[in-house]
Amino acid sequence: MQLRHDGVDGEHGSQAMKAPLRVLHLTPAFAPAYRYGGPIRSVEGLVKELAVAGVDVRVLTTDADGPNRLAIPRGWHERDGVQVRYLPRLAPPDLAPELLWQAVVASRACDVVHITALFSVPSAIGLAAARLAGVPVVFSPRGALEGAALASGGIKRKQLWLRALRPLLDRCVFHATSEQELESVRAVFGPAVRAFVIPNGTAVEPEATSTERKAKRAPRPQLVVGALGRIHPIKALHKLIEAAALLDKRGLPIELRIAGPEHVPEYADKLRRQVAELGLKSSVTFLPELQGEAKLDFLADCDLLCLCSESENFGNVVVEALSLSTPVVASRGTPWQLLATHECGAWVDNAPASLAQALAEFAQDPQRLVRCGERGRALVLQQFTWQAVAARMIEQYQRVAAD
Repeated sequence: MQLRHDGVDGEHGSQAMKAPLRVLHLTPAFAPAYRYGGPIRSVEGLVKELAVAGVDVRVLTTDADGPNRLAIPRGWHERDGVQVRYLPRLAPPDLAPELLWQAVVASRACDVVHITALFSVPSAIGLAAARLAGVPVVFSPRGALEGAALASGGIKRKQLWLRALRPLLDRCVFHATSEQELESVRAVFGPAVRAFVIPNGTAVEPEATSTERKAKRAPRPQLVVGALGRIHPIKALHKLIEAAALLDKRGLPIELRIAGPEHVPEYADKLRRQVAELGLKSSVTFLPELQGEAKLDFLADCDLLCLCSESENFGNVVVEALSLSTPVVASRGTPWQLLATHECGAWVDNAPASLAQALAEFAQDPQRLVRCGERGRALVLQQFTWQAVAARMIEQYQRVAAD
């Protein structure tokens, strides 16, 4: 892998460079504000690995944490090997008055600015700052351009936002996490848009640790299916519950565990009513948001993970589950055809009957669970480690900086 800075090439790890590649990540929120979901963890995982690879990477963000603010030191400070600066948010969701000036200063000291999130004031400020500093931009919309995402939360407002930022966005190089998201970017910005595809990564435990987690599983008479993520209509969990009811009628009952923060309380209440009406109270469990060891134990304890979303640009939980040798059933609203082509799960229509059939096939073939789990972990080790993802991202940064 070649690293380039100011026209000088050098073999990474074998030749001294005049200076490291300098990258500024600008994001509306950052770890430990995990309430915002996958993008926070994705940016955190990426920048940590970039720093390990020798990139001079910094993160400029706000102290936003939902309705609260993070209790974080002011000024630049190190977090897990990465220099981070959290600017005080004046008003929700992410208005930070200092950001424009600080973004201009930080942009002038880097080779590439990488912006995450689209419909956000900090993102607009980051675009303007990079333009003023004359620095190229890599832009990660993180699912914001998916059809379902554009249609939610006020489509007219989002269209006006895109129109206002179009002159700046047209100068960016877009980062998509899947071919499906790339098509969404092209649908908005045209087929000639500059873009590349690099998936999100995951931290992979040693095989012995993963095996030990699996070994903790208690014997169970039926398939244990997990669903992990925010409780939101776009996740289509009502279809998974209906699939469980169909299996129950067929004499193939499953245990369904749904874990995640209730981002839309009305939808969570609807799901609980549905469970009661279908007579599934004894076989469906709702759990709160899980993090760290609790999340890993949850994924390892499940026989199967199901991601039945209407739309996903990636779906971090898929690679997290596969890394623990837990197969995945995903809907065609997600970009996970690899589950079928690599035989580590199933990729099916997002309908209760299709989901039920896929789950039934696993319930009736326990050895398939084992085989798919082994293939899934192998796939993650091959394509989705943070080390592999960071190496590919560095190559893209080099190209963008050299243009």
